Order: sequence, then C-alpha cells, then structure tokens
Amino acid sequence: MSIIRKSKEIDVTIYFNEKMSRFFNIYPEVWGTHITGCKKRIDAIITPKQFLLDRSFPKIPIGVEIKTDLLEDGNKKQVIELYHQTIVYRHTRFNFQNSLRFLPLILIYPPMTNYLKREDTHFSNGFRYFASRLCGLFFIGELFLPKDKDSIEFLIHVCGTDYFTLRNNGQYHKWNSNWGFEVYEREIGLMVEQGKVTPEEYEKQVMILAEKLGI
Repeated sequence: MSIIRKSKEIDVTIYFNEKMSRFFNIYPEVWGTHITGCKKRIDAIITPKQFLLDRSFPKIPIGVEIKTDLLEDGNKKQVIELYHQTIVYRHTRFNFQNSLRFLPLILIYPPMTNYLKREDTHFSNGFRYFASRLCGLFFIGELFLPKDKDSIEFLIHVCGTDYFTLRNNGQYHKWNSNWGFEVYEREIGLMVEQGKVTPEEYEKQVMILAEKLGI
C-alpha cells in the first residue's frame, strides 16, 4: 500500500524556508559522499546569521532533513526509517563552502510528534525519549517551528534536551555551551587557524581514531 501523505514535502519546505530564513542562511539540496563512497543529498544545510551569533548560538553548519507534515499510515516505521537516513548523513562528507566535511549537527523536520499522533501517550512519550537519547549520541536532533509548539520562533531538541530555544517575544535560552558538536567545530577552527591541519586532514584523523576505538 502506498504511503498516504497529508501534505507534500515541498509545502513543508516552503514553510521551513519562510520561518528559518530570518535567522539562518539556507543552502538547499547539498550533495556529499558517504564513507562507503555512495553519493548522498541532504535537503538543506543552514548556518546562523549574526542575530543568532549575538545570542550565543554556535557558528556551525547544521544539516536538516525535511519530510512531509504527516504520514497518515506511517508512524513508527517512518520515524525509524527517517532516523536511519540521518545516521547515514552523519557519516557523509558534504561538499559545503569549498570543502568536503562532516556536519556536526543534523536535525529532522517535522519533529517526531507529527509521526506519532495516532499512538497512545505512553508509547509516544517512551518512543520519543528513547529515540531522542539514542540518536542524540550521533548529534541528531529535532527542529520545532511555531506550528509544532506554541510561543516559539524555533526550538532545537537534542538528546532529550531543549538545546536552543528562541521565543516569539525575543527571549532565548541555550542549554550550556560545551556540547560535543560545538567542541568539534572549535577544534577544527583552532587547528586550521594555527596552520596545523586542514579540515579534511582533521576529519581523517578523527575517523582513524574512531576506527581504533570501534565507534
């Protein structure tokens, strides 16, 4: 049976662009190469504008995978497939700003709640908690926009935590400033500034170390 879609992916993309372009530079449909050599394409890479940098948002590129607003017959299976897809992207070097590089953070939009509306509360809460914690280990999170959550411009949820919230009254909150994906970007920046290594060489060494550690 074919998937019954409540809305087209392009409709969600238009809404995403409308809400996020105020705060982020948006680079659509960016190609990359998975560590196995396969070509992959992510729906968007976004970078924070000065407005967010002035409010403690890290200067990092973020990948975003966009799906339909609701898959009427999909629920659990579709969420699992979506997270599998983003984990693949986590191991993909994307051709971005004149270099091939891994993305330190990847978000899904719409968030999980849109796929679990037909599930009972206990299952939905448990599934969301488990999925958020597990995928948070890969620095994969969820993006919430105004139609998903009241009183916000956007919210980024990672590893069971509201990592960054910008409210529609201008107030913001960032959950500490020492996340692994932030440290990763800072280390790349320092090494490059010091002329010790290129981003590609840095990531090569990270992959060698990851293989030695079995992760």
